[in-house]
Amino acid sequence: MILGAALLSCREDAPVNPLQNGNGCIERRVLRVTDHTIATPAIPVVKNLFVRNGIDDGRYRYFQYSRDSTQTYFPPYAKFDSKVVRVDQYVNGLRIFNAELAFGFKNDAFSHQSGNPITSTALDTVPRLTIGQLRKRFIEDVERFEQAGRQYQDTCLTAEFGYIVTNAGTGSAPASLIKAWRVTRKNAVYPAEYPRACYRDSDGTRIYYDDGIWTIQQ
Repeated sequence: MILGAALLSCREDAPVNPLQNGNGCIERRVLRVTDHTIATPAIPVVKNLFVRNGIDDGRYRYFQYSRDSTQTYFPPYAKFDSKVVRVDQYVNGLRIFNAELAFGFKNDAFSHQSGNPITSTALDTVPRLTIGQLRKRFIEDVERFEQAGRQYQDTCLTAEFGYIVTNAGTGSAPASLIKAWRVTRKNAVYPAEYPRACYRDSDGTRIYYDDGIWTIQQ
């Protein structure tokens, strides 16, 4: 009997680290690449900037747009129109949670870019964890780091499935992605969406927990 149990535990469909489901409200959030969060009148303006400059924006979700009139402080003291667009990157239709890009334009001509473009990944789009398991992990972390787990027992949460770069900020090495979940309060609006957390889809390991003041890594 003991041997049989051991063999059963080695089946390919057995979870690496089984997690219990948490009771309570949690919904899966699907944020599409076309779900831009800049002002609606600015969307065609930004779209035109990319088209005019030959930049493919098919994998970018616009989340911030700013415009300013800039005066140089040196001859010939030129005045120019400055526009900056910040975007989220998508691969396989899923958002990469920590791979933002910023594009700058002067008089509607491309001038600079910050961030590292990511064009593909070998990862699939099939999640392993359930949203119930994610709720339990999140409430446990709220209690662990803020001693406020009881206060969140009746709070509805959202969980978004996507990718996260594990070697961000480490130089020019190719981006290393893993599948992950980003959990926040339902209807929380950035940047006032704390607390928030990110978990590995493979086993529910915490990648970070952010209360708005401190970010705790794993």
